Amino acid sequence: MKNLELNKDIYYKIMDYATAKGLSRGTLLIYAHYLKKIIKKNKVLNKEVLIKLLKSMRHQTQRAVLVLINEYCYHADIDFRLIIPKIKSSSRPLPETLPVDEVRIIIESVPKPYDLMLRCIFNIGGGLRISEAIKLSWDDIKWYAWLNSDRKGYGIVTIKKSKGGKDRTNNIPHKLMEDLYGYAKKLGITNENDIPIGRMIFNCDIKNYKPDLFINNREKWKFEALRHAYDWFRYNILKKYCEKALGHKLHIHQLRHTRATYLYEVEKIPLEQIQKLLGHSSITTTLIYTKISMKDTFDLIKNAKEL
Repeated sequence: MKNLELNKDIYYKIMDYATAKGLSRGTLLIYAHYLKKIIKKNKVLNKEVLIKLLKSMRHQTQRAVLVLINEYCYHADIDFRLIIPKIKSSSRPLPETLPVDEVRIIIESVPKPYDLMLRCIFNIGGGLRISEAIKLSWDDIKWYAWLNSDRKGYGIVTIKKSKGGKDRTNNIPHKLMEDLYGYAKKLGITNENDIPIGRMIFNCDIKNYKPDLFINNREKWKFEALRHAYDWFRYNILKKYCEKALGHKLHIHQLRHTRATYLYEVEKIPLEQIQKLLGHSSITTTLIYTKISMKDTFDLIKNAKEL
């Protein structure tokens, strides 16, 4: 196929595909922005249009939307592919880690049940992405096994369609599992077997978000609702409570970086295991997340025998 027809329908299909990959809210906004610009100015996408686009796309971030179009076409079995040259770019700085005491401060600063949400982000496995925490549902947790173990030990949760579109399994610490169960009982959402049932654990102001759109265009609703939930969480939880308690700005992804570093430096979890918990395809990414201290590494091998 030489031409890919561009319209609103394919826009929502591509953005739904991007959302299903578990991409961050920021990345989704970038894709949405550039995809809208492409569709607004062009009825079709082909080699000639690509040449014009590349002249105006000076940054790899802009060209990433073209890569997304390629991925969607492959996923949807559409015989269309763009040849996209890469631009050499410098790596962007990752969010800084937080002292563990500051993590405790922000958790204690927010109203219920969003203290539970922050605890989930920090404590489940190697830490959750904000999109994963927003989409976390009661049905994702293996309640039956936990309840039948007399509520001892940790729980198990499946993080569905995380980044890369893959599922991963993580553990939920015992105290957090107990508190989530207590919250479910308080809401009255347990069935006849005392198992919590239902979808999203944390509302983030989307329970009644655009009901007409939910009925008429479920795929568009998913994309817009996730963006709305992130914005609501950012301004009504992070800014209003967490940043006020800390006295400085906070990026929610800092919790995930802090968790990975904590697991490595304090709990002494092997990097390969942290990689699995985080859901990284490459351990190189895990190395960046853990922000390994070279001094700690040198101290570990200071007594190694010299040959």
